[in-house]
This record gives sequence, structure tokens and C-alpha cells, in this order.
Amino acid sequence: MQNNLFGILGILLICIGILGILLTSTNIIGNAVSEDKKQSLEFLGIEDITMKENENKIVSINVENIGLEEVTNCKLLINGEKSEWLTVDEIKNILPRLNASFNLEIKTPVKTEIEEYQFELQLNCDQNSISKKINLYLTKGVEAIKIREIKSDKNILKITYTFDNQGFIGDSTYVDIWVKNSDGFEVNRIQDQFSIKSDNLIVREVEIDLRENPRGVYTVFISHPADTSNYIKKTVILGNSKTSGKAIFNIIGGKGLPYLGFLIFIAIGIFFIFKSHRENVQQSNK
Repeated sequence: MQNNLFGILGILLICIGILGILLTSTNIIGNAVSEDKKQSLEFLGIEDITMKENENKIVSINVENIGLEEVTNCKLLINGEKSEWLTVDEIKNILPRLNASFNLEIKTPVKTEIEEYQFELQLNCDQNSISKKINLYLTKGVEAIKIREIKSDKNILKITYTFDNQGFIGDSTYVDIWVKNSDGFEVNRIQDQFSIKSDNLIVREVEIDLRENPRGVYTVFISHPADTSNYIKKTVILGNSKTSGKAIFNIIGGKGLPYLGFLIFIAIGIFFIFKSHRENVQQSNK
């Protein structure tokens, strides 16, 4: 009788585990377990920043309270390798359905390497917190150009950038774009020529053939003929990357914990069924 109870209990645990995994996959349970509370804050219209060395700039960081309750004592923190360049000394309350603006002061030092620097903006309030990554492109003179997006399709690199034509004279201009692979070798270079007879911000989309099977870290450079000695550069990782076992469950983010729990249910159920079967076989042999 006890053996039959072990078998029934094992089947029940396996059914619960399978049902739980299916419900979690469709976000019926997953949202309730992995999200302690719904996000009530979001950053608005944050774009990457382009600056020169030894320059001061104040950037407005806008945040919206999309929730139904006021959030209090909100403070903007900066994380990153060069976080000392960025400061903000404001603490604010944000009423529901309203925005708040934080003044982010940026000071770049003299003789700083032309590079792409990444920071994380973290807004901490009493009730909630959010974060967002932002890039700072340091250049000596290519302020008119901003890289908006870089995507890859096999060996083709698709680059979207903007060009601010204010202060430029003439009907057209061009920019040089080139790419280096992880070994530092230039794989391709193009010139993108376009009209600057526009009152709006110019958005350009170009494609570069990498002429090889991309794998590893590639660096994209953009320069304007008005100052060929200076450039903007951005790194991008292409090709397959190895994924650790933690990515399967995403336990750090909290979303894998339900899966892990239901898998334990299934494992215990299999153990009970095996135990029941083994004891039944032993009794039948007596």
C-alpha cells in the first residue's frame, strides 16, 4: 500500500512540475514570481553623448513616473570606469504621471584618449529603482556625427549615424568609415557622400562588407574630411559567443527560479516512482 502511495505521489509531483514549467513559459506564473513589483519609472529619450576633451556640458536626464503613486527621494547615480567625469546633485520627488529632469554635469579632462566610454545611469527612489546604459563618445572635432546603431547580418555591417549640418557650407559632404578587426587590421573602408541641403538632422544608413567571417571585437571608425586626423570610434562584438550555464535559468535576474523549483518537483517525483517500483519488485521476488 505504501509503495502505491509513493508511486501516486511521484506522478502527482511530476505533473505539478510540468504544468508549472508550461505556465511559467507563458508568463502566467513567471511574471508574478520574477517581478516583485511593476516598474513605475522610465527614462525618456536618452541618447548617446559626443564631447571633446577638456569640455564641460550639462545634459538633461528626463524621467517619467508612469505609476499611480508618488515616488520620493529619487537620486541619480552614475556607475562606470570614468564615473568621476559625471556628477548630479539633486534629490527629487516625482508625482504620478509626471516627469522630472535631472541635470547631469559632464567634465572631460585634458588629453583624454579618443574612445567610447560606457556608463550606467541608476535612479534610486524609496519605492523603486531603474537603470539604463549610456555611451559617451570622446572626439577632438567630429561633433557633427553621432553613431545611432550598429547591426550585423552575416559578414555585412549595417551602420546608422546622424549628421548635424549646422555650420557646414555647400551642397554635399562625405564621411570616411572604416572597420578594423580584433587583430587591428583594416578590413574595409568606404566613403559615404550625401546632400546637406536640409533643415533637419540628417540620418544615414550604410553597409560595409567585412570580407571575412566576423568573429570577435571589431572597431568602427568615422571621420569627416574637415578634420581627418580625428574620428569617432565604436566597438562591437560579432560572431557566436559562449553562454554559461547561468543563462539557461537566468537565476541572477530572478526569472530562472520558478523553472528550477519545478524541475526539483519533477526530480523528486521520478525518485518516488523509482523507489515504489524497486520495492514492488523486491516484494514480488520474496
